[in-house]
Amino acid sequence: MNAANNNWYVFYTRPNAEKSVSRALFKKHYDAFLPVLKTVHLWRNRQRKIVYVVLFPGYVFVRTEETEIINIEMIPGIVRCVKYGSRYCILPDRDIRCIEQMLALGQQIYAEHDFAEGERVIVIKGPLTGYEGRLIKRQGQERFGVLLDDINQCACIDMDITFLKRI
Repeated sequence: MNAANNNWYVFYTRPNAEKSVSRALFKKHYDAFLPVLKTVHLWRNRQRKIVYVVLFPGYVFVRTEETEIINIEMIPGIVRCVKYGSRYCILPDRDIRCIEQMLALGQQIYAEHDFAEGERVIVIKGPLTGYEGRLIKRQGQERFGVLLDDINQCACIDMDITFLKRI
């Protein structure tokens, strides 16, 4: 594959099939990204267990050429590639890198789908320096969010407002 023509495409999956789809994509040597959060789940019998929860349920991201989409849609568990009108949904590489960086911080990350669009900001301090996103306020907390407009999702992380600068 020619790396110059590769973009991040978004694929719908069957419910609860994101992890198996991601494994199948890796087996077929596709560059797939499935953001997962490590959380502790408390069962009814009071046992605690570490579980990995998908950040954006129903979605998996694949970096590939547009000509490969038809082959990827044949993988069991994938419903279809997300389209916005007549074009395929393409996510900027910087948004994927920012979400990867957020996951690497080990802090709580929130997936929002009913976010209030805030001011455009850029991070000026800390490990996310240079990334652009939106300032989102929830329950008195300021959060830095990376918007994935075409799928109406947002990955947010709590952040001190002094780390942000209005664009």
